[in-house]
Parts: sequence; C-alpha cells; structure tokens
Amino acid sequence: MLRQDYILREIERMVEFCLRAAGLKKPDVVADFEEFLEENCELLTGLPLQTLLDTGAHKLVVLLYHPGTAKLPQLVSCGAWLCEAADASLLSGRLNEARRLFLEGAQILGFMTSQHGHQEEFAPLHDHLKRLRERLPDYQFTSGEESKILTFLSL
Repeated sequence: MLRQDYILREIERMVEFCLRAAGLKKPDVVADFEEFLEENCELLTGLPLQTLLDTGAHKLVVLLYHPGTAKLPQLVSCGAWLCEAADASLLSGRLNEARRLFLEGAQILGFMTSQHGHQEEFAPLHDHLKRLRERLPDYQFTSGEESKILTFLSL
C-alpha cells in the first residue's frame, strides 16, 4: 500500500510539473521554459537534464525498470520530461531534435503504460498521454512515424 501511494504521489507530481511547464510554452519565453526544464529535471527524474537528453530510451528502461522498486515513477518522469524537452526544442526551431526527444519520451511512456497502465497508481498518466496525443501534429512526423507514436501513447 505504501509503495502504491508513493508511486501515485510521484506520478501526480510529475503531471503537475508538466502542466506548469505548459504555461511556459510560448515563443517569447523559450529561455524561461528551458531554464525551468533544467532546474526541475533532476528533482523529478534523478538525472541532470543533459544526461537525460543524451541517454536513449532503451538505456533508460534498462537502467530504471525494476518492478517492485521505487524506480518506476522515475522512469515515467524521464519519459514525460523528454516530451517536455521536445517542446522546448520545437519552440527553438530544432525540429529533428524535437522529434527524436518526443519519440524517446513516447517510447518510455508507452512501455510503462503497457506494463502498468491498468494499475490505479498510474491513472494520472492517462490524461497526460491524451495531452501528448493532442500535441503530436505539432511535430510533423510522417504518417508511419505518427502511427507508431500513437500506438505508444494509447492505453
């Protein structure tokens, strides 16, 4: 029960931070948004932002996915934070980087949803996945890539 409460609290906190980040997603405040990502990344994911950006989704899953441990919220936060960093790259005009980061974040969140999406403590993630699906057209993925990402972001 304590583990479930911890996971729920951490995922709710991650969603709250992502919603706060959404308020900074305006072209004239990109620097503030990037600073927010930098300052809060380690707090949520346990990793400095540059380390998170440089580590592929597969490696993050291998490093952090251990059912029965408290690393699950950290892995969910890594996926969500990669999608937030993708938005910062998109706003800065770095479309290829934005696509890569969004794809990696979606892969992690899709993996976690496939493994744990039915569990009550992961319920706050469902609304977040819906918001990510709504943002997907901004990235101008090819139809094949978009279909793949939609599969990751589905429940």
